[in-house]
Amino acid sequence: MRLKYIFIGIICLPLIAGNCKKGDNGGRSEISISGFKLTDNLGNQFGVNGNADDDWKIINWTQLSAYEQSFLNFADTVNLINTVTTTLNEPVAYPNPCSFGSNLAFNAADSVKLKVALVDAQGNIYRKYSIKIKGWKNIAFDLSNRSEFPAKKSLRFYYSFSSATQQNFKAGYGDIKVCDDGPPFSSCF
Repeated sequence: MRLKYIFIGIICLPLIAGNCKKGDNGGRSEISISGFKLTDNLGNQFGVNGNADDDWKIINWTQLSAYEQSFLNFADTVNLINTVTTTLNEPVAYPNPCSFGSNLAFNAADSVKLKVALVDAQGNIYRKYSIKIKGWKNIAFDLSNRSEFPAKKSLRFYYSFSSATQQNFKAGYGDIKVCDDGPPFSSCF
């Protein structure tokens, strides 16, 4: 009987230990926020800091990890009635870096459901937003609370688009930086 418990312990110990890696954030991995597309107050891009190759692209939902997809799996009250799978433009965050607020501009050729989640590198969700859009839609996020959004904080917006016939038919993400310093923003990076 004792040998049976030892055998079970030998089999189960690696499984238990494998799920307790230091710094894995409860089974989740951290998000690498390393690059930023820099934009002015009108959304015009004027540079890049770091590697921002994948920021603000329209990608397939499956290109996000299950961990990243979980940020957008929140309940909301926006229905999918009269929404369609349609053409989308790459969104723009402006200004970036931002001091007290960030604006996101989205464009859909026809009606879609848009979900947005604002997270930090540790996966903490700060804001969730859901809306139905058609054409250009600007969404403003207040980041003025310095206890919540201190200067030099890096954040990532995740977004997904859904229609009545296809949940999350497109998605993406983009990074922003909170900065109280003006151009050239050298103290923020």
